[in-house]
Amino acid sequence: MQKNFMNFSLYVHIPFCSRKCLFCSFVIAVGQEHRREDYVNALVKEIKSNNGKNLQTIYFGGGTPSMLDENHFDQLMHEIRKNFSYEDDIEITIEANPESINFEKAKFLKSLGINRVSLGLQSMNDRFLKFLGRNHDVAMAQEAYESLRSAGFENINLDLMYAFPGQTTQELEEDVRSICSMGSQHLSLYSLTIEPNSRFFASQVKLDQDEKLAEHYLLIAHLSEEYGFKQYEVSNFSKSGFESAHNKNYWLGGPYLGLGLGAHGFDGKRRSWNVPRLQDYLERINQEKSVVEDFEDLSHEQLAMEKVLFGLRMNEGIACELIPATRHQKIDEFVAQGFLCKDQGMLKVTNQGRLVLDELSSRLI
Repeated sequence: MQKNFMNFSLYVHIPFCSRKCLFCSFVIAVGQEHRREDYVNALVKEIKSNNGKNLQTIYFGGGTPSMLDENHFDQLMHEIRKNFSYEDDIEITIEANPESINFEKAKFLKSLGINRVSLGLQSMNDRFLKFLGRNHDVAMAQEAYESLRSAGFENINLDLMYAFPGQTTQELEEDVRSICSMGSQHLSLYSLTIEPNSRFFASQVKLDQDEKLAEHYLLIAHLSEEYGFKQYEVSNFSKSGFESAHNKNYWLGGPYLGLGLGAHGFDGKRRSWNVPRLQDYLERINQEKSVVEDFEDLSHEQLAMEKVLFGLRMNEGIACELIPATRHQKIDEFVAQGFLCKDQGMLKVTNQGRLVLDELSSRLI
């Protein structure tokens, strides 16, 4: 196996879902469970065609990766071990939904070396779960979490969604406290958005006013601190020592390899993405054709600006010296307006700036 000493994060996309949540616009495959074997076999071929890379993190995302059978995971982990090199203590994450996790499956995943689970709770309020079209209720969420703990997982992320239409401050506080009190090491925050390819978009769901959402965001940040979480990125909070190494590599502009349907990759200069349709992906693999749909070569300035934009998402910020000269004036304006600040040679986002970071980023591009 020829080795490449650039350290990549590996992302493996598992698209299968039992149903499509009403807010979802991701690349998924609903009602296609009968094609799991074909898909895993295709992934194996894609793994082999990318062999020799050094890995720093591994992440199974989706979709619902936990819908795969035990033999599928055994096969994938075997091929990853055989074709890539990595340290024994590498962070290996799997996304899971409560309805597809039980003690037996959790124990098996742990035995494969998977050491981090991102559990898609979204809410601990049955009314909100039903509104989202989730396939689990609060009782199932609690049971899944306890199964992971019993199986020995000591690094668990819980997803929390907010900004449901009409959600009151009291409902939000109850939800945050319910999730934070479960005792996870990490919390990922998602504001409900209406994406063009979602059923919420088709049914014209309307969100609350931005002012209310801003207040709720600040409330979540405040409440999470009470439970020992420290915010290290705009939407991510962790206990000490449990920041997501995989996501940090994205935000720091590191290289990553994306395998599977619709997955994205980046080698430090070129960004590429795979075809988004399951049939196309399987056909191309079986015909020994590239599954890359397209790519983009980034200029030096584009790479520099991406480092700035991703760096600003993190609490530690970005070194001022890395900012392209063409953006200095605009950044100075944002500093004067209180959205950004400079601290010991680092450019950081203020609390006010976090509320409008997407807008700031769009103006800096």
